[in-house]
Amino acid sequence: MVDRLEAAQQRDKHMFGTLHGTVPPEVICERGDGVYLYDQNDRKYIDFSGGPHVVSLGHANPRVKEAMKNQIDKVSFFFRAFWLNEPLLELAERIIKVAPPNLKMCQFCNSGSEANETAIKIARQYHVERGKPEKYMVLSRWQSYHGMTLGALSISGHTMRREKFEPMLHQWPKIPAPLCYHCAYGLDYPGCDIKCARALEEIINQVGAQYVSAFFMEPVGGAGTACMVPVPEYYPIIREICDKYEVLLIDDEVICGFGRTGKWFGIEHWGVNPDIITSAKGMTGGYTPMAVVIIDEKIGKVFSETGAGFMHGFTMEGNPVSAATCLAVIDVLEKEGLVERCARLGEYFFQKGREKLAHHPVVGEIRGKGLLMGIELVQDKEKREPFDMKRRASNRLQNIAMKHGVMGYPTVGIKNGVSGDALLVSPPFIITEPVIDEAFDLLDAALTDFEKEFL
Repeated sequence: MVDRLEAAQQRDKHMFGTLHGTVPPEVICERGDGVYLYDQNDRKYIDFSGGPHVVSLGHANPRVKEAMKNQIDKVSFFFRAFWLNEPLLELAERIIKVAPPNLKMCQFCNSGSEANETAIKIARQYHVERGKPEKYMVLSRWQSYHGMTLGALSISGHTMRREKFEPMLHQWPKIPAPLCYHCAYGLDYPGCDIKCARALEEIINQVGAQYVSAFFMEPVGGAGTACMVPVPEYYPIIREICDKYEVLLIDDEVICGFGRTGKWFGIEHWGVNPDIITSAKGMTGGYTPMAVVIIDEKIGKVFSETGAGFMHGFTMEGNPVSAATCLAVIDVLEKEGLVERCARLGEYFFQKGREKLAHHPVVGEIRGKGLLMGIELVQDKEKREPFDMKRRASNRLQNIAMKHGVMGYPTVGIKNGVSGDALLVSPPFIITEPVIDEAFDLLDAALTDFEKEFL
């Protein structure tokens, strides 16, 4: 008789896509509760990856479940172009209250990739409506990741995700990532004069400022740089350059938004106001898909004054169930002070992470903000030399960690986009200090087993 796991693995053969690795999963996710996931044998795992970066409130939050059910009992879907959507209207107001003060309008969609694709098109049409149709080019950074749709992938600088689709992508220029651990210029801060930021002005002048529409960035790096945190001067310099050349600054907060770094939006750590913010993932805590593009009032004003409609939209955008879900998530974040808690707990999180893991010879650097941490793996700590990519080091560590009962998220391409492994951890905001200790103890043991195999 075929057991349940074997049956599930056989059915899994009908699934197609990048989320299916070369090694089939060895467990079924049966249920979730708080910071824990349980498999078909009721074995418990600490969800230290948060989804990844999605499960901000933990699993099975009763307030969110109730809000979703109440909305479904009323109406689950209607086409937004034909009806006013009260949950969505309230949600837009609530988002504007916590966003940077210059951002006054929202466009909703269903995923981070869609949000970034939308932002590209908003920037383009904004320049067209203001009489500068030649501004079309979107600049970004190498080792960035902004999504899998063709437009979002065009602005992504994650080489491994791009390589098979290069002929189909916009070949827009990119500047180096501000990752000090692997400085593209071989310089040291602060003597570097923040060359990685000043590179933006150089490339704008090289391609012609009259053609540049926008510059895309993640405030704290995601998969492409394993939670890279730019130096304090970086974003103020970027903002000044964008203003000088009438280039929109687009802030991808798909990971960082809604509290992950200890602020409502990650860019707030640098005191800089972007022209557009995109966000997804944690805004609904993983309970339903939703994303948002939040735009500066100057952009909305151009559209309203010209009477231009934005030629864009998605059937499911802003559906009432997702809107009600996001409202419930914001309620919990505010009433329980979870964004502030994320900031406070983040200090303990990094202290314990470094205390328990930094001694390992394969741990090159631990970096990030709030409850967003990247653990870079190296085979030579002194030389910062990565493992051979063929060894799939980060995937192997994730597999070992899972056997120990803790979840992390593996990523690759950390060094110049073509080498380097890391494990990202980003637990729910409700995690406690004892569970953080336990999770790092489990990762400590996993790294010890990993080293026996890889060193």
